[in-house]
Amino acid sequence: MSRGLTFMNLMLLSLLFSILLNGADYELDKSSALAKKEHKHLMLFLHKNYCGYCENMFLHLDDEDISSVIKKDFILLDINRDEEDETVSYQDYKGTNREFLKKLGVDFYPAMIFINGENKIIFDVSGHRKPHKIMTILNYISTKSYENNMSLEEFRDEEAFEKEDDE
Repeated sequence: MSRGLTFMNLMLLSLLFSILLNGADYELDKSSALAKKEHKHLMLFLHKNYCGYCENMFLHLDDEDISSVIKKDFILLDINRDEEDETVSYQDYKGTNREFLKKLGVDFYPAMIFINGENKIIFDVSGHRKPHKIMTILNYISTKSYENNMSLEEFRDEEAFEKEDDE
């Protein structure tokens, strides 16, 4: 029942990458530079302990189609708000996961933040999403539609219009 690299495998690779590169810390500047080198975006999956919606969305990210897009177009970092022994560094900031997410104003979980190769936060979304909505968000970021000042809603409408044309 092998589906190639599943989300769980990606998470393990992400964790190993983080440990090897950062000593178990999340150094977003370095990760962003690597994403730029690989022509990818940095994707932060933000969650907390005992969050049913977080666990459910985590499972959605293991969907074969979603995990293949993540593998192809993103460097994924899994950041748990409640891991107090981990630190995040980003630009001039260094502190715990919880402090970092509070500084960013993240107070609703799960959440995703996307950072481009220039180390700028380009998009964020909070709350549980179903698989088809996650896929739309990933496609919006990977096609760089945000660079054309297109909103996610406009992208979604255009995507739906193109699907109607294909039918």
